Amino acid sequence: MFYQPGKTDHGLDHDPFKFNNLTFDPPYVMFSANQTPSNRRKDTVANVEATGCFAWNLATWGLREAEFTTALQDPQLPMVKASPVKFECVYHTTLRLPGKPPMGSVDVVIGRVVAVHIADYVLTDGVLDVRKTQPIARCGYYQYALIRETFDMVVPSGGGWSEDILGGLEGSSKKNKAIGDRVRETQGDGHS
Repeated sequence: MFYQPGKTDHGLDHDPFKFNNLTFDPPYVMFSANQTPSNRRKDTVANVEATGCFAWNLATWGLREAEFTTALQDPQLPMVKASPVKFECVYHTTLRLPGKPPMGSVDVVIGRVVAVHIADYVLTDGVLDVRKTQPIARCGYYQYALIRETFDMVVPSGGGWSEDILGGLEGSSKKNKAIGDRVRETQGDGHS
């Protein structure tokens, strides 16, 4: 995954980091960055905190060499623009987790997604088709995975899994709003 925190006085820091989505309504994402071997915080974290924004760009099979190159300590590298999925994020907070020096401490940076850009060629019937993006993911050590196949598994309702919870698993803000409206109506009538 690529992050572009914004241009700074020393150029554009553009490194691959660990990424995860946190919630969907509104959408929040996070990435983590360990300290450098010289026991310093990564420039990307400082840049995000200073500029108040960053962008996440999907790392794909076609961009694997560029993604690997951005791990080098070269602040003049250009932004990877060929990514088919991009999130514009507004900085929310940094959670600093202490660890053993020099590189054990980590910054967990959280941002709210304010815009999503998806290339038309990776959509099927208006929905992102992950197989078309061929994303890569770091598994650990020096190993990466390429996703070429996906499958759906829908948790059956019942057994404590209501339709409302399933709507949350979908990440549907429309369903979330409907659930909230229904709860407010019920509470407004004096029922719980």
